[in-house]
Amino acid sequence: MARVLIGQLLRQQGLIDDHQIHSALAYQVKWGGRIGQALLRLRLVEEERLLATLGRQLGVPSIHIGEQVTSPRVLRLVPEKVIRRHRVLPLEVISTGRSERLVVAFPAPENLLVIDEVAFAAGMDVEPVLAGDEDLDRAIARHLDPALELPRVSGEPMCLVDGRRLDG
Repeated sequence: MARVLIGQLLRQQGLIDDHQIHSALAYQVKWGGRIGQALLRLRLVEEERLLATLGRQLGVPSIHIGEQVTSPRVLRLVPEKVIRRHRVLPLEVISTGRSERLVVAFPAPENLLVIDEVAFAAGMDVEPVLAGDEDLDRAIARHLDPALELPRVSGEPMCLVDGRRLDG
């Protein structure tokens, strides 16, 4: 079954119209990148709504990390070089009876090779969640380069866009 394109999903939800899709496609042709990034740069859709729609399209939760702090124990499960190379951030370990899963924020959770590499490095199954590019970059910088922390956007705690909190 063919996956519905993100622009079509956003249009079906009434978040953008055909003209805005064409504007984003023209931007994408000129500047490259993903259509979602073009929509954000042109300020045609809010990031939270885009992430929620992308998450539904991919079948993964979307998340806003905000100022949430990952415990050093969880952070050490994935080598820094893997975190930096793939722009991922381990968030928490979920215990489910006999097994544990590592929840990891990804900018592109559809990339199974990256998920497999992170799972292999951590030595446990990975549950991917979708995070926005800037939110993820700030969180990685805050955790790995505290002296070089990027400017803060908000003081909001980390929570999934669907309302489920990861920090409590």
